[in-house]
Amino acid sequence: QKPQIMQMSIAQWEAAFPDDDACAAYLVEHRWPNGVVCPRCGNPKVYKLAFRAWNWQCDQCAIGKYRFSHIAGTIFENTNKPLTVWFEVIYYMMTSKKGVSALQIQRQMGLGSYRTAWSMCHRIRAGMADEAFQHLAGFVEIDEAYIGGKDKWKHKNKKGEGPRGGKGKMVVVGAAERDGNVVARVINSVDSRTLGEFMREVLSNRV
Repeated sequence: QKPQIMQMSIAQWEAAFPDDDACAAYLVEHRWPNGVVCPRCGNPKVYKLAFRAWNWQCDQCAIGKYRFSHIAGTIFENTNKPLTVWFEVIYYMMTSKKGVSALQIQRQMGLGSYRTAWSMCHRIRAGMADEAFQHLAGFVEIDEAYIGGKDKWKHKNKKGEGPRGGKGKMVVVGAAERDGNVVARVINSVDSRTLGEFMREVLSNRV
């Protein structure tokens, strides 16, 4: 049976990111999977500041001691909105099939001004064009398509039993990153083993 690839509901999203600490932990884990490094010089020998959460210090930077946080050098830097708000705006922008405007975001999120909503949307769209942000976001959509004419219109020697839902047709499975690359394969079956192998191949190439 085909594995179900479900889009998270807003309730599931909010459960996954209930507060700023959960959002910060996600950012740190995905931004620095091998350990925190200085965003300026790449020095891995940084130490965490005990008196300030999610902040580190690098003593190797040429410009002197450099203190930085998990949002340094990201689209979230120098804003007064909590990460939970940013993450929720990202959710709406990533899941809206027809796109979402800054005005819609302002109304949906109850933001104080249109300019704030526009600035957030602008930053997120700019981030989506960056490969590092695409990897950080980690969104991949996977679906299959059946290509070819209906079986009843084919010559007798061309007819045949095809996969579920696509009798006699060629099956193409594709994986697409949001505003990113697309990978497609012709497959012989839509069973869980075949689709699972494709998913593992695609996702392993993104690590």
